[in-house]
Amino acid sequence: MNTQEQIIEAVKNAVRDFLEGGDTNDAALLEKVIHTDYQNVQDGFFGEPGIFTFSKEEYKHLVETKRFGGSPRTVDFASLEVLGNLAVARVHLESAVLRFTSYIVAVRDGGRWLIRNNFPSIVPKNA
Repeated sequence: MNTQEQIIEAVKNAVRDFLEGGDTNDAALLEKVIHTDYQNVQDGFFGEPGIFTFSKEEYKHLVETKRFGGSPRTVDFASLEVLGNLAVARVHLESAVLRFTSYIVAVRDGGRWLIRNNFPSIVPKNA
């Protein structure tokens, strides 16, 4: 049986792997940590206003082609709540040019924590 601290650390590790996969354009790492039904929902897309939703395959393609990611970011867990087999993390991320606040939903599936959803808010640092 896992303690609450072990569960929290396992969720944080899944989130870190997810973020590292994007930061390093590592689609293989993303494949290991993203749930089959993953969705990325964000407000805006490279200056284009509106809500944009990407499936797992679309998101991985954006990372593989370096449209997304490729820039290391600092990671600060502002909050993390585990509700049984569901966890929600609010993280603050910062790259050389962008600031992010992301709500990342993880689910326990087959004994592993996988990233199910990402809801990022992205703003340029000069904004």
